[in-house]
Amino acid sequence: MDENCGVCGCSLENSQEAIYRMLLQLQHRGQLSAGITVYQPQNHFLLKTYKNLGLVNDAFRTGSKSKFDSIMKNLSSKKAIGHVRYATSGVDDKAYAQPFEHVHGKKNRWFSISFNGNIANYPQLRLDLEKSNYHLVRKTDTEVLLLLLAKSLKSKETITNAFSDLSKHLDGSYNLALINAEGTLVAARDPLGIKPLCYGEKNGEFAFASESVALQALGFHDVKDLEPGKILIHKKGELKIEEFAKCEKKAHCFFEWVYFAHAASKMEGKIVYEVRNNLGRELAKLETENLADDCVVIPVPDSSTPSANGFAEALRLPLREGLIRNRYVGRTFIESKDRAERVRSKFTVITDIFKDKKVFLVEDSIVRGTTLKNLVKFIKEHGKPKEIHVRVSSPPILWPCFYGIDMSTRRELVAVNKTESEIAKELNVDTVKYQSIKGLVKALGLPKNDLCLACVNGEYPTKTGEERKNE
Repeated sequence: MDENCGVCGCSLENSQEAIYRMLLQLQHRGQLSAGITVYQPQNHFLLKTYKNLGLVNDAFRTGSKSKFDSIMKNLSSKKAIGHVRYATSGVDDKAYAQPFEHVHGKKNRWFSISFNGNIANYPQLRLDLEKSNYHLVRKTDTEVLLLLLAKSLKSKETITNAFSDLSKHLDGSYNLALINAEGTLVAARDPLGIKPLCYGEKNGEFAFASESVALQALGFHDVKDLEPGKILIHKKGELKIEEFAKCEKKAHCFFEWVYFAHAASKMEGKIVYEVRNNLGRELAKLETENLADDCVVIPVPDSSTPSANGFAEALRLPLREGLIRNRYVGRTFIESKDRAERVRSKFTVITDIFKDKKVFLVEDSIVRGTTLKNLVKFIKEHGKPKEIHVRVSSPPILWPCFYGIDMSTRRELVAVNKTESEIAKELNVDTVKYQSIKGLVKALGLPKNDLCLACVNGEYPTKTGEERKNE
């Protein structure tokens, strides 16, 4: 399961270097490509975009100091936006790397955007544009957003009004970063606030990002969440926040805390690490297995580790790192399609920790179950445990997501129409136990009505999601 992007932007000295540093902190949100658009008023081409495939360090050629220095010098700027991408739509191709630039003769309509989210009604919007004689060269909702925003900017006097007009067409989640040829920086968060977006100011400097950890890397400590339906505009050194769409209700994606976000990030006032630790403690309340001296808690690294810690502490069981993740594998373009081989490449089993133990294997979520099934097989072959009991810090995923998580169709989800015992049999483990929705909400510490729980309860926050729920 993967999330589709991270966005950021800033106005400060050497913004190109700041964007690079922020993208490194957002790397977990996308590993297909990385890119930046800078504002260079001294040049004939006022906006310059650089993007490439691969991890951030690959895209910016940090393996060669001279090449990296050359890229940074060429992108020298005081204002910029950036992007890391994982594809929920489109293909693994440089043409799909962001930011996307829209060139126009009028400076306020020449702009570049970065996008995080997923437009649920994208197929219909694309069809409507094609019927109006538009030609779309990519199969991605970001291009549709680009064209619709260009239309809105043509007919509306202000950026806020243009975003208001744009929002009337969109169903789904969308965080947008924009920079135009006037040097205006914009950040906008959809009226449901599905994906996180925050900003910070200090000593006349300004930056925003998908997660607070990216801003902390630049020394911004007073970080604030951008409220749903609000647009942040930084123009001529002044920052203003306006409403572009009314927030009728909030629908924060709970998976941001469970899996996607960096453990050090803070969203909606909740530190990700603490929420994950609380999830483990709530999960421990459901435990019915007999506990003895041969029991051990082992997380599937890395996002499950805080939950496993909380689970172990609550039950007074030892926590051991029996699975060591190979942090230098990264993403390769010649990646094996054999999931078992990928598991072997990604993890190392410490045999002595597993051997003859009753293992509580803590995972953050299970989607199709294929990867976990191969991991269990790998553990049994090399670790020789006495028993394996899988504990999942999120509730069972029963419905697809249309708001930015690359998730299977409903018929592929392992938990659909199965009991925990049936899932355990399919995974070849002794038992499986999931988090409850009640425990999830309590661990988060946010009102249930402020969360998007669609993938676990089938209650979608938008019309298109409800219409497509049985796909």
